Amino acid sequence: MYAVYRQAHTPTAVEFSVYCNFISSKEKNLVVAGTSQLFVYRIIHDVESTSKTDKSSDSKTRKEKLEQVAAFSLFGNVMSMESVQLVGANRDALLLSFKDAKLSVVEYDPGTHDLKTLSLHYFEELELRDGFVQNVHIPIVRVDPENRCAVMLIYGTKLVVLPFRKDTLTDEQEVGVGEGPKSSFLPTYIIDVRELDEKLLNIIDMKFLHGYYEPTLLILFEPNQTWPGRVAVRQDTCSIVAISLNIMQKVHPVIWSLSNLPFDCTQVMAVPKPIGGVVVFAVNSLLYLNQSVPPYGVALNSLTNGTTAFPLRLQDEVKITLDCSQADFIAYDKMVISLKGGEIYVLTLITDGMRSVRAFHFDKAAASVLTTCMVTMEPGYLFLGSRLGNSLLLKYTEKLQDMPLEEGKDKQDKEKENDMDKQEEPPSKKKRVESSSNWTDEVDEIEVYGSEAQSGTQLATYSFEVCDSILNIGPCANASMGEPAFLSEEFQSNPEPDLEVVVCSGHGKNGALSVLQRSIRPQVVTTFELPGCHDMWTVISNEVKEDKKVP
Repeated sequence: MYAVYRQAHTPTAVEFSVYCNFISSKEKNLVVAGTSQLFVYRIIHDVESTSKTDKSSDSKTRKEKLEQVAAFSLFGNVMSMESVQLVGANRDALLLSFKDAKLSVVEYDPGTHDLKTLSLHYFEELELRDGFVQNVHIPIVRVDPENRCAVMLIYGTKLVVLPFRKDTLTDEQEVGVGEGPKSSFLPTYIIDVRELDEKLLNIIDMKFLHGYYEPTLLILFEPNQTWPGRVAVRQDTCSIVAISLNIMQKVHPVIWSLSNLPFDCTQVMAVPKPIGGVVVFAVNSLLYLNQSVPPYGVALNSLTNGTTAFPLRLQDEVKITLDCSQADFIAYDKMVISLKGGEIYVLTLITDGMRSVRAFHFDKAAASVLTTCMVTMEPGYLFLGSRLGNSLLLKYTEKLQDMPLEEGKDKQDKEKENDMDKQEEPPSKKKRVESSSNWTDEVDEIEVYGSEAQSGTQLATYSFEVCDSILNIGPCANASMGEPAFLSEEFQSNPEPDLEVVVCSGHGKNGALSVLQRSIRPQVVTTFELPGCHDMWTVISNEVKEDKKVP
């Protein structure tokens, strides 16, 4: 029985995904969340290919699959999800945020095979709402890369800081915490971002930066909003600010700020060490920003003409937009980007000897599902989660390009410049090769900073292969009910009518017709009687049959 409604089918869309040690400390799991469901998967190898004797052919024919380990139903829709490694725990915990401003920290309990709540936080007091009755802001959770603290943005203007206990804390600092000696959390506190800067409004995205002594949060915001129809009057309205969080003293100085960024900035991606900094995604441009380093930006199409005064270079051979795109790093200088149409690009950050980005290289690798979230799994595997189509497990392979820069000096007079540019040169350096005077400067620069291979940047092409998929029947646009087209004679005598539900699911190129059945209906091939048979078992053997050797 049910009181208000009955859920005929669990949600199948995937909106958030993390890769962490959730079930055990020995293997990592893929944890995905969609609406009110939490699913845990592990990667397994196809057991059929393990019986082959030839190991070389085994590695080629092996197909990785996703095996569901656990599924949990939550009492609310997940708004944001992150994972964290707490002190003294051998498994990772999950931070789940819910509307309007709730935060849950849960972990897996092997004793009950269920979720165990570590901490609950509730920030829905009237004084925090600023008088607003309805809340349109999504509570966004971000975790420091070194697991020192987590922050949650609530009501668009307040940051909740959740510090994690570390072994480096002294006994004096641990006294008076008030949450028990075994707790992994220190008391939370709230930062009003308007007290840091009165213009810090309309937060678009925020991320923790890599390589800082204190947890450093970078915030992308737009103090004075505009829209494409008003860029002639007001443009370059976005800004960034980096806040250093001193958790013990509860002081938060602004250590870096930059304004007059393009108005269509949508998200930020923190670049791992040793490069550091941040990549800012805009609809029509891509920017790399780092403290004490000149900014670098490229225009991805011609729509930046007249809409921004930010200095942008033209990215040749690329005409794309980055709205609704998802991205994740597969290396410290390589990022996979999935566009709103499903196209997959591999972005390489080309650096010099001083570890500053001086060029972008785009490589179109594949076309895939319309992506909602993306996470890098173990090396060589990528997961694309989607709420508009089937979520995919991809396997990518890298093929290096065998044309370093120094070979281009010897072959410059022998080959055409255009062919040489396509094979070895990043797009932003084509104009520098055309004139001989600039080429001498480039040689001096190579002697000082080293070639691309020496400075750590290696161009490569990638190929993607689908290993497994998670079915998704949403979003459902229409539904109809009817009898099945084919039904075996054994099931036609059932007193209850056997009905199917056909729904129009998916979106765009991921659209499909989904048929839902109440149970598994096998197609019976043949039947025969077994007189005197009372029960039946299946027998299996794990022993591998060895070939008989001739003496």
